[in-house]
Amino acid sequence: MPLCNLTQCLNALPSKAAVGCFSVSNLESLLAVVAAAEAEGKPAVVSLDESDLGDGKLGPLAQAALFVARRADVPMTVHLNHGRSLAGIREALELGLPSVMFDGSGLALEENIRLTREACELAHEAGAEIEGEYGPLLVQFKDMDPVLDFLERTGVDFLAFSVPKGLPHSEYAERIALLAELTVRTSVPLVLHGASRLPVPVLQQALRHGVRKINVHTEILRALARGIQQGQRRESAENPLVWLEAAAEEVQSVVRERIRFYSGIVSSTL
Repeated sequence: MPLCNLTQCLNALPSKAAVGCFSVSNLESLLAVVAAAEAEGKPAVVSLDESDLGDGKLGPLAQAALFVARRADVPMTVHLNHGRSLAGIREALELGLPSVMFDGSGLALEENIRLTREACELAHEAGAEIEGEYGPLLVQFKDMDPVLDFLERTGVDFLAFSVPKGLPHSEYAERIALLAELTVRTSVPLVLHGASRLPVPVLQQALRHGVRKINVHTEILRALARGIQQGQRRESAENPLVWLEAAAEEVQSVVRERIRFYSGIVSSTL
């Protein structure tokens, strides 16, 4: 199947479903994500997180991700996540990634808008789509005008919010509810970062309120750690390749659960 962009992945899902954006940091986790998506028959996003990849690692992993995504049996795209510099965005686009994210959420709002707009121009000139991040999902977003202004001035294709740390579950639900109004006022698909902090009912609420892409990062790292521990307990534990094989199995299991959940098939084990 030809390499897709993020919009094409979303078009392959029902309107109240979200696509999972799964972080990969090595070949084993990459192949596990693709195998899980094919097993479920659903689209998925391979996420290359800039913070996880040291100097020189983005290129080789990006080429591997593009290679397997083009040969997948389901719609898949490859996405640069949390790009924090224009140089990083340029590198990803030169590598051929069809989807990038510029994360200026840690900057002052005007600086975030300026740099996100520049990143957007770079992405669109290269024929790619871009995600921008407004910042943490705050109660102050009851006034949606600043968010809509951000969208108009940057021109991003997808809008991300992050989930703040350390809130009571009731407050998470209150903040997710703010997204319902935003989906009425804009057609730009919404993205949720930090979803591992949310209980299952609040994640279901996020899907109902129009979140179309959910990032999965922490769960992948935890699955890798569990898999390595399990591999070390196997009979052939002296062979570290067995550890990687067990880690890939664990990642594939987690990704399949997430895909089913985001597609509307609720898993009680999530």
